[in-house]
Amino acid sequence: MASDILNWEVARLNTFSVASTRALNSIRCFVDREMRKWERQGVRVDVRECPAGGSLILHCRQSAPDQWGSGNDLYRKVKSLIANGLADIIIDEYEKFLVVRLIDGNYAYLSEKDRALLKAKALRTLDNGMNNGYSVKRSQRKSRVWAKLSEYLEKEDQIILEGFITFRLKDYLEDLFDFVDHMVKEHLINREYREFLRLLRHLMSRQKCSVPVVNIHRESQGGYRLLDARLEPVGGHLGAFMDRTRDGSRIEVDDLVVSAVVTLAPDRITWHGDTDNSPCFDLLSDLFEHHLEVCGGCDLERSEP
Repeated sequence: MASDILNWEVARLNTFSVASTRALNSIRCFVDREMRKWERQGVRVDVRECPAGGSLILHCRQSAPDQWGSGNDLYRKVKSLIANGLADIIIDEYEKFLVVRLIDGNYAYLSEKDRALLKAKALRTLDNGMNNGYSVKRSQRKSRVWAKLSEYLEKEDQIILEGFITFRLKDYLEDLFDFVDHMVKEHLINREYREFLRLLRHLMSRQKCSVPVVNIHRESQGGYRLLDARLEPVGGHLGAFMDRTRDGSRIEVDDLVVSAVVTLAPDRITWHGDTDNSPCFDLLSDLFEHHLEVCGGCDLERSEP
C-alpha cells in the first residue's frame, strides 16, 4: 500500500485522501497552485504538514457559502477539481513511467540501444499527438482518464493512484500497450528495411557497372521500361516489365524492376512518369538517394496515349 497519503478535510469534516508512492510531490504542487484559485472563489484552505508519515492535510472552510452551496456541494466540487488535477498527473507523470515499463518488460530481447530509441520515440510521439494516423492526442487521453476518475470519486472518498491505474484504467492501459507494440513493430520493420538497403548497396558495390545511366519509364498502363542514356531499351526486350503475364495473372513487377536495376548497378537513375503508389520508386529513392532524379517532363511522358 502507498506510504504517502494526502488527507483532505473538506467543509464539515468531510475527508478525502489520495495515496501515491510516486507522485506525492506533484500532488502537493497542484494543491499549492489551486489554493489561490479556491480562495478567490470563497473557500479558505489551510495547509499543514503532518509530522507522522509525511502526510499533507488540508482544512477547507467556506467564507462565501452562497457561491458554493452546502458543505456537500463544496465537497463534490473540490473532488471534481482534484480529479482534473490527478488526470494531468497521470498523463504527464505516470504515462512516461508506464511506457518505459512496457518497453523494458515486454521487449527485453531488444538491445538496450533499441529500447532507448523506442522510449524516446514513443514519448515524443505522445507529446506530438499523432502516429501514422492513429490519434494519441493528449486531450483525448486525459479526457478518458478524467472520466474514470470522476466516476470513481463520485462514490469514493479515498484513492490510491497506483491501484486506480492498474484496476480502473484497464482500457487505457490496453490502448497504451497497443500503441507501444505498434511502435516496436514499426521500429523492427524499419530496421529490417535499413538492413535490406545495406545489403543491396553492398551487392551493387561488387557489381561491374554495365551502364552509367538508367532511365526508368513508368507507363500509364502499369508497366515499366528500362532505357539507357540514348533512351534505347536496356538488353533489348529484357528492359520491358509488364504487370501481367500472357495468361493475365499478376506479377510483382516492382520487385523485378528493382532486381534488374541492382544487377545493372548504374551510377545514376532518371525516373519518368508518375511516382505515386510505386513501391519500386520508393525503394529506389531510398537506395540511390541523391543519385536518382525525377524527370520534369519529356517526350517519353508526352508520347503516352
